Amino acid sequence: MAVRIEPFGLAHTASFQALAADARIAAATLVPHPYPTGGAVEHARSAARWRERREAFAFAVLDGDAVVGSCGIKHLDWDARSGEIGYWIGVPFWGRGLATEAVRLVTAFGLYTLGLNRIVAEVLADNVASARVLEKAGYRRVGTFPNPNDRHAGLATWRYALDRPLAT
Repeated sequence: MAVRIEPFGLAHTASFQALAADARIAAATLVPHPYPTGGAVEHARSAARWRERREAFAFAVLDGDAVVGSCGIKHLDWDARSGEIGYWIGVPFWGRGLATEAVRLVTAFGLYTLGLNRIVAEVLADNVASARVLEKAGYRRVGTFPNPNDRHAGLATWRYALDRPLAT
């Protein structure tokens, strides 16, 4: 597996746009459906602003040279040294371990490059595959609560967390 991440930019938008348009991505995430025309270009522009302001860090996930999805850290709280990871992998690439590797890479970026002490994630309780990605990447479930998003109303959300290991 040759998974790598790089800051999301305009070079990634054509593939991102096509992958994000699949309704199965929206069913498991907050990605809108139908995905808006030009949404990937707007996301790339926003990602550059977020990175510059240190508000969020969005990455393209690549397998070799192919864009296969997205992973990033948002909701950064610099005082608490915490953030939230989010991710999705395009449907043609499901079941190959790419999400787990991307989550591991972005988690390492958050902990060791950004200096975060805690990274959280939220998944819909019916998205067992996504929960398993987090568990394989070292996250542990820390709570369950109602989903506040209207699109997924009625589904519970599982919250996961990973804390930076203490130095010995």
